[in-house]
Amino acid sequence: MRKFLLAALLGLAAPALWALEGGSFLNIGLGARCVALGGACAASVDDASALSWNPAGLAGLEKKELTASHAELPESVRHDFFGYAQPTTRGTFAAGFTYLSQGKLEGRDGLGRPTAGFSASDAVVAAGFGRKTESADLGASAKYIRSHIAEAEAQTLAVDLGARRELGQAGPGTLTAALAARNLGAGLKYADRRDDLPLRLDLGCAYRLPGGHVLALDWLNGPYGSGNDVAAGAEFKATQNLALRAGYTTAGAIGSGSGFETLRGLSFGLGLSSGAILFDYAVTTQGELGRAHRFTAAVRF
Repeated sequence: MRKFLLAALLGLAAPALWALEGGSFLNIGLGARCVALGGACAASVDDASALSWNPAGLAGLEKKELTASHAELPESVRHDFFGYAQPTTRGTFAAGFTYLSQGKLEGRDGLGRPTAGFSASDAVVAAGFGRKTESADLGASAKYIRSHIAEAEAQTLAVDLGARRELGQAGPGTLTAALAARNLGAGLKYADRRDDLPLRLDLGCAYRLPGGHVLALDWLNGPYGSGNDVAAGAEFKATQNLALRAGYTTAGAIGSGSGFETLRGLSFGLGLSSGAILFDYAVTTQGELGRAHRFTAAVRF
């Protein structure tokens, strides 16, 4: 059973949060760019993954985008996302599908004895909209969430809301502020128990420098028990077609310990572009459990 818990919740929340919230898979970051920035994306997201980070970010897309993202997590967990965004004169519409697969898992009874294996998976279908207004970019997304463990299944609906505003010139660059509320919903109910969704209130800012360089900082609050976390990231535009990224988040990080455990929360990545085709890669540290790799490919047209 311990192996299952590690697989299901790895890198998603601090251990104290597990008993208070359900649907922790909703905290897995979408898109290699934002993950490489440590998740500091409320104000800096600029692609279809805004559907998950901050739907207001959809308003900034100028071209249609078709994207696919794949993550290889420890314990053979796989996380996939497929999304499409289309700007129109009314705003940008987007849709996405996320699937978390954990394969065959080893079962244990109350005494810790092996039992028959079982499978577990989670899926999210989302639709969102972002629009520019005179005062700010605004966005919202609706999500259908389904979680499956062995013979048990839970389903629910949730909403994300977001706003983003460019504050103007600040020194050599421009400053943008954003606010997002993610996973507003009734929670997941297995049998007679209902667990709250991992509600996140995200206040972020991004500082864009000449040359395409970006510094980002987010403060996150989990009202249902996860407390406060900070995420920070930097993107360096090495050339017109190459971006180097690094980030850090305190979510799931371990401040004490030794060896690889002290590296939890760090992330690195890069972005390549060639015309309408974009490729992003990110690696995040998971302490003694190893590393998680994410790959995202997109076409803008």
